[in-house]
Amino acid sequence: MDTDTEFSGSSAVDPCPDVVIVGTGMGGATLGLSLARKGFSVLFLEKGGTIEAGIPAPVPDSPAERLRDGWWPHPVSHRRAENKVDRFYAAVGCAVGGSSIFYAAALERMDPRDFEALATTRPAVPAWPVRFDAFLPYYAAAEAVYRIAAESDEVKDRRFSEWDRQLIRRMLTNGLKPGRLNVAVRYDAECQECLGRICPRGCKAEARSACLDEALAMPACRLLDHCEVLRLDANEHEVTAVHAIRHGRPMVFHATVVVLAAGALHTPQLLLRSANPCWPTGLANGSDQVGRNLMFHTSDLFGVWSPDRIDRSARQKKAISVRDFYRVGGDRLGYIQSLGVDAGRGEIAGVIKNQLRRIGIHNAFLLKLMAKIPADIAARLLGNASIIAAMTEDDPNPENRIVLDSNEPDGASFRYVISADLRRRADALYEAFKKSIKPWRALRLSPTLEMNWGHPCGTCRFGDDPASSVLDRDCRAHSVDNLYVADSSFMPRSGAVNPSLTIAANALRVADRISAVWAPSAKGASASIHSPEAPQAAAT
Repeated sequence: MDTDTEFSGSSAVDPCPDVVIVGTGMGGATLGLSLARKGFSVLFLEKGGTIEAGIPAPVPDSPAERLRDGWWPHPVSHRRAENKVDRFYAAVGCAVGGSSIFYAAALERMDPRDFEALATTRPAVPAWPVRFDAFLPYYAAAEAVYRIAAESDEVKDRRFSEWDRQLIRRMLTNGLKPGRLNVAVRYDAECQECLGRICPRGCKAEARSACLDEALAMPACRLLDHCEVLRLDANEHEVTAVHAIRHGRPMVFHATVVVLAAGALHTPQLLLRSANPCWPTGLANGSDQVGRNLMFHTSDLFGVWSPDRIDRSARQKKAISVRDFYRVGGDRLGYIQSLGVDAGRGEIAGVIKNQLRRIGIHNAFLLKLMAKIPADIAARLLGNASIIAAMTEDDPNPENRIVLDSNEPDGASFRYVISADLRRRADALYEAFKKSIKPWRALRLSPTLEMNWGHPCGTCRFGDDPASSVLDRDCRAHSVDNLYVADSSFMPRSGAVNPSLTIAANALRVADRISAVWAPSAKGASASIHSPEAPQAAAT
């Protein structure tokens, strides 16, 4: 194996930094910036490349083209209860900045009750080992990093369309308390609202623009893109080497601390692939929980009509947040937010194509042909509807899990079954929302319950009991002193909101814990002259 210094541009990459971070999405980039500000030397390893903004194009289906355009190159393989396999592409990025470069930038805090213990039909889910109150300063710090701030009246006026204002008035009349959705977009006069695509102006704050650009300007931080991490070497108590391949060239890195932030689908794969005589079932897998308790949340879409015709130029924006249904009579129904999308032909065709891909149809021409007529008909039927997103919390199940599989193109598959209780709660959310907006009308757009396959979490959950968790309360692996996880794998519960802000807040918290245990080397000291640290907070 080659352990010589590698070069990226004109800057030498230190093969022995203080910290190696695998992945540059919300967790890896946010944590890396925080550590760099504290004086650590940081090396980011990213499987994808740097993707520039351009004219949006259909997401390709070939692995090489997907990787070129910043998407995870391989389909995920979903094994259902009857052992049928669905292969489809999840909305998972593979680029510098991770999925965040494409995200729609909704950054909402989880509910305090999401941190509590949960009794289900399966083994009870323990409370988070870190209280919600301890997360609050980190939520505030993450909101500052991603530019979520109080808005002027002028900006608020731009955020809400006439359609939004009329729907809000109807909700208030019917007893709801809709709020403003937190979106990491500057919304200046020239904002193009690049939701779901790369922002060319930098007014959308994502992991690359908000964190990596600053971190990589520091002398002790480096990035290796197109660098795929294959496995970790470890003894009983620490990671000793990180094995990767870049442009066909094997590489080995050594670091004081190793942080995995490859996402809840891929971080557990890396741990399972790192099995050795000290860890025969996978690194950090003494509890047999690595890869288990895979969760998503639902992604129901409702078409919504006003009783009055509203000028289409003033239609919905991504602006409304509704938490009234998070708990109804003790039942966890879920969360509602506006998407900023009308039920137009293009949006409907995209939904149809995704459903066709999941049953094995991937030819671009055939997808276009099969989606055209249904999309035209649906667009005419839906008329001037806008689309609202509804999310219901998924619950952990040890049998919903990541499994290594050498026959799959990604080297793994996931087993996942939607529970009857999740379907019941999602149905109840639809009925409750539909009643709450009358005389406006709502129609569920998908014939089956849709999951947000791009928001996996829970596969390396943290907890105080090493027998039932993978990580301790600091997100350090039980018994592996220098191994941390900083993506959504750590979450014991999924909540009913986009996990991005919680990932970023936890990354800042973990950076503080790493800094409290590990001292930066002298080679990283010069980085401490940059921006001030995030607020400190107790771990418990």
